[in-house]
Amino acid sequence: MYHAIVFFDPTFVINVIAGWLLTVAGAGLLLLAAIWSVFAGEWLHGEKKPTAWRGLCAIGTGVFLLGLVWQIVGYYRVGAVTWQ
Repeated sequence: MYHAIVFFDPTFVINVIAGWLLTVAGAGLLLLAAIWSVFAGEWLHGEKKPTAWRGLCAIGTGVFLLGLVWQIVGYYRVGAVTWQ
């Protein structure tokens, strides 16, 4: 099986794959918040959502967006994307 050499380049790993891992971590946190919301269905009946749940959603969204930005900047740094 052929593996691209770029995956063994430390510059690519730090600039792109680290951003991808952050994106996946943020998506995982948001999935965890969704599962929590499903199991705690009483929130749908007008009760206030817990602060911890809101914080989990905020952190998950922030980490997800940070990962996307990290990847975009990383692709620019390794030369895969240009703005011309």
